[in-house]
Amino acid sequence: MSANVFLVPIDPENFGRTVRSTVDLTDYPDRPDPLADVDEARLWAVDDDSGNGSTFDRMEADDLLLFYHDDEYVATGRIGRTFADEDRWVSSTFWTAFPTTRVYTVESFTAISVPKRGVNRIFDYSESYTPGFMRVADGRVTKELSSIETALDAYTQRNAAE
Repeated sequence: MSANVFLVPIDPENFGRTVRSTVDLTDYPDRPDPLADVDEARLWAVDDDSGNGSTFDRMEADDLLLFYHDDEYVATGRIGRTFADEDRWVSSTFWTAFPTTRVYTVESFTAISVPKRGVNRIFDYSESYTPGFMRVADGRVTKELSSIETALDAYTQRNAAE
């Protein structure tokens, strides 16, 4: 069972194109081998300039992803496949100004709306802490991943009703 949680900054335009909406891969016969048997997927990646190759290497199927922009977490998901896209096919085909080779698919996507301070509280970070792309340290993940997802979804639902 996975217990990794990754905090992932996003560019809203690229994120909207390939994570909020699935990508129909059947239109692309030249897609990389790891996507050859996939008809549609949500795709995201780690920026090559981030220097987080070791963090990317720790990503495993079913790890929890928390996506954020500015001061808000906007979605959760689980890692599907990870792969090195040496030709940068995914980034050159779908994204603007985001060249990268470290790509992963996103499963179980759920849109949320949770302020940064709420997520920081879950992992015992200071209220104003703003992470870069990172894996949350083991000692800070004190709940089951499904419990974290449920809490974030409940927060989103409660505040949308107000």
